[in-house]
Amino acid sequence: MAAPLGAPPNYSTPAMLGLSLLSIIASLWHFTFGALDYASAGRYEGLVLILLAGLLLVYGVLTLIRYAEARDAMGDPHPRIAMYDTPHESRVPLAGLILAVSIAVADLAFALAAQHPLGHLIGIVLVALVARQALRIRPARGES
Repeated sequence: MAAPLGAPPNYSTPAMLGLSLLSIIASLWHFTFGALDYASAGRYEGLVLILLAGLLLVYGVLTLIRYAEARDAMGDPHPRIAMYDTPHESRVPLAGLILAVSIAVADLAFALAAQHPLGHLIGIVLVALVARQALRIRPARGES
């Protein structure tokens, strides 16, 4: 089912802005605690958390750029591309969901084995918010 004519594209909504900002905040949080627990939990485990946080940061920045582009394109009197029914509109939130779940699993392991369990538990809450936001904005199956 196509988006109704005149409806804002998925990327231009405040929900997408919220997803990108939550992703950036959660990634910076995980960079911090990945670095703090780098030596205590193990070098490779710490590196995995830092790399996942880096991927989440890239994801957040790219969705923020896409949000700004979509907001700008909405005022374009001569659009060059279609703004509706793009296949990646459903895949971008799915990528955020997969990243959030991966980081939550890593955080749980760190919370059980590291020096800063409270920081990692807060990190789990942050990525749970990212996952919830990604699920909220994902179009229903067959819509995009």
